[in-house]
Amino acid sequence: MSIEKATTKESEDFVELFLISAPFFYLLFGQKTKPMLNNLFKTRENLFSFEHVFFSKIEENISGMIISYDWKSKNKENLRTGYLMLKNLGITFVKVLPILLKLNQTVGKVIKGEFYISNIAVYAPYRSLGIGKQLIFKAEEEARKLKSLKIVLDVEKENTIAIKFYKKIGYEKTSESTLELSRQHKLSFFRMEKVL
Repeated sequence: MSIEKATTKESEDFVELFLISAPFFYLLFGQKTKPMLNNLFKTRENLFSFEHVFFSKIEENISGMIISYDWKSKNKENLRTGYLMLKNLGITFVKVLPILLKLNQTVGKVIKGEFYISNIAVYAPYRSLGIGKQLIFKAEEEARKLKSLKIVLDVEKENTIAIKFYKKIGYEKTSESTLELSRQHKLSFFRMEKVL
């Protein structure tokens, strides 16, 4: 298995793996979800850019991915990411803007000295092979290079398998938050962190 920095050529796998990690994006953006993610991935200097992605590969086949970045990238690219989403979504963006603002204030909040794991996913046939752990370790390596003090991530409260996994590799729950996507859909998250 190898872990490699993403290039713009892997956008199809990025979109599929991203939606495995965050299926609620379909609820927010509907049919425009995949084209938007594809465009964001191929565009530099935004929080969904290939610049923040590593892929795991087994015999040249992509098996998983991780999106991560430090607090400086978050501060620098947050507004540009919003602008690019507006450009891709048009009126849909305006409709979901209140939810996106809430999401940005709870999930994905990154303060000085922190390194954030935004999304991680492994294709089903490759699970339980230690790929997720290697992707996390790669993010931790990147965080150390940037002199980050700790790594933070948000995980859905219902995702007990992921929570157990994160605890096993040294992450601890620090807080929780709930976000209402619609009257029928609420998302609840635990914030977890690991001091480096």
